[in-house]
Amino acid sequence: MATVVFTVQSGKNPKQVSSPVTATARDFSSVGMSVVTPKISPDGIHVMYDTLMTTRNRVDATIFPEGGEPIRVSGTVVWFRTAESPEGSYIFGMKFDEPSGDLQEWLFLE
Repeated sequence: MATVVFTVQSGKNPKQVSSPVTATARDFSSVGMSVVTPKISPDGIHVMYDTLMTTRNRVDATIFPEGGEPIRVSGTVVWFRTAESPEGSYIFGMKFDEPSGDLQEWLFLE
């Protein structure tokens, strides 16, 4: 688990970006991660789709591993649901566009 700060970028209007949300990332792999968040639609921009559910939105995130350097990742959300805890939170699964060398090194995948 690690702290993550993410923003959501509209797939329809890329200039529209949400304010940053601080969350908890977990279940890391070379292709993605899951994120427990207090907000699923920061500033009205849903993490997965636009309001008509026709265009995928993008997520840009910075992972803050304990004792390590921040790692930047970006991609799309492939699933989401209400989280069991903390109450009122959500969880989503994010697929990375391309895992960075820093992420692979952190995951010991090199």
